[in-house]
Amino acid sequence: MQVVAVEIPNSSKLCVLEGGRGGGHSKAIMPPLLQPRQLLWSSISATSSMVLTQVLTMPDHAKEAKIRLLLHQVLPPILLQNVLNCVLHQLAVHHPLSTSPSIISCLLRILAHPNITKLQLSDLSFAGTVELEALDKVESTLIQLLPSFGCLTHLDLSTHGQKVTLPSCSSGVLEAVGHCCPKLLLLNLNHNNRVTSEGLLHLYPGEQRPGCLKLEQIFIQDCGAEPEDVAMLLHFFPALRLVGFRELGTSLQILHSQPRWFRGKRRRRPHHYRLQLTHVDNTLSRVQRCDGEIVDFLVESCPDVENLKIRVCDEDVGQLDRLGQLQHLELRFYTGIHHPIGTTTVNYLTGPGGAGLVSLTIFCHRLHAYHVATIAKSCPNLIKLYFYANMAVADVSLSSHINNMQKLEVLSLRLGHDELTMSPTACDLLLFLVKGVHHLQELYLLVRSLGVTHNFIAALLATNSLPSLKVFIADAPRRTLAAPMLELNIETAYLIINTCPNLQILGNLICWNITPEEVAELQAMKRLCNFDLTILYKHSNKINDKFTN
Repeated sequence: MQVVAVEIPNSSKLCVLEGGRGGGHSKAIMPPLLQPRQLLWSSISATSSMVLTQVLTMPDHAKEAKIRLLLHQVLPPILLQNVLNCVLHQLAVHHPLSTSPSIISCLLRILAHPNITKLQLSDLSFAGTVELEALDKVESTLIQLLPSFGCLTHLDLSTHGQKVTLPSCSSGVLEAVGHCCPKLLLLNLNHNNRVTSEGLLHLYPGEQRPGCLKLEQIFIQDCGAEPEDVAMLLHFFPALRLVGFRELGTSLQILHSQPRWFRGKRRRRPHHYRLQLTHVDNTLSRVQRCDGEIVDFLVESCPDVENLKIRVCDEDVGQLDRLGQLQHLELRFYTGIHHPIGTTTVNYLTGPGGAGLVSLTIFCHRLHAYHVATIAKSCPNLIKLYFYANMAVADVSLSSHINNMQKLEVLSLRLGHDELTMSPTACDLLLFLVKGVHHLQELYLLVRSLGVTHNFIAALLATNSLPSLKVFIADAPRRTLAAPMLELNIETAYLIINTCPNLQILGNLICWNITPEEVAELQAMKRLCNFDLTILYKHSNKINDKFTN
């Protein structure tokens, strides 16, 4: 590879690849340069490093008081808030062995301020598994300090799914939150296994506590919360707009049926509910369909729903026409058995409901080319489109159909039940879906096909150069082996880099026909040219939950 410096007017010198890479371009359009960090962020990072170094070298109360006094004199509360988040992240990521209760408690005491509005402790989970005693000690410190956070509006105590990790949230912490945080708007408890049904009761107002009546967003996925607990939250917190709980449809059914545990409290008939919910997710319940009863309750009591994730069979989809605000829709055609996409779904997508969608996700067993053509023609306002199917069926020729999705920015195509499944129709589907789409920013191609080769990518970019593309991921569906499965090579990587001027993420190269030495060469080129580009070369293909489900 030959690297030359080319002088560009009104710009600094850029490195441009020439020669055998990238399909022989004599002068290539390159990714954006890596920009230096902003001065404010550099100052926050430097201050955080200073505080952390002082605490780690000599954690005594005298020095703690001096550091606290100095920081509170020179930094406003909003910067103290940023320093606190940054210092906890640095501690957990760079000093995991020093992430002890005493160090964490010292940092919290130093940086606590009455006017802090956002407290994020979730980064502590990067430190890994800890002893149960450590959880109790950090909780004790948090309970003592929460009364000093009277202006708190955002509290993040989520973890990353490990069994024994910081931060933890027992009933004692939630009791302190209910007593001391009446202005709380957002509470994130995802994956926190110490959260219990009894603990959530402390968020309600009572004789001795104001509660968190202003709560608008709560995330309680994969913790001890049950659908009945979420129904109670909806009953007592009318301002809730977003509940991060994947059995929310079950909770709405419980709320609709008015179970016995509502007796003794001020009862309201179902049609008297006026919930502010904008998001409803019921995808965790594998056997529960979104039938007419749930839609009836949504229409009557949740008219503002704009984001809906549900499991359906074809005849259920027609009911969704009644949700006039719906913009983001996820349909999973599986309720214990696979359901085909039929005429009811097609009629919905070709009507006003499909025309109003901004985001559409479909999980199904068989994805027919006719369905893809229908969506491309009838949903012109789509910005995000996700297809997840075990197989694709070429029942019509896509060359004669029109793609009206000119606003599309995110496209994800996963075909195949696993990494062994071949998808011969993948190339035709992809060429059709990107035809004329010039604003595409993210492309996720999770398929295994003999047609996905370097020549195919070259033909794709010749048809549409994807000038706005920021993310390109090509990987095998649900891959478990770290082995080459796609006939893409290092030439393909350079071709994409040279063609897409806004590229920021490229991967997953471990699934391509590329050697570790070639990846190292590519990484060296990126550093030499100072590109703002992330090269993914990782065993896991779990980029995030959305794109590899």
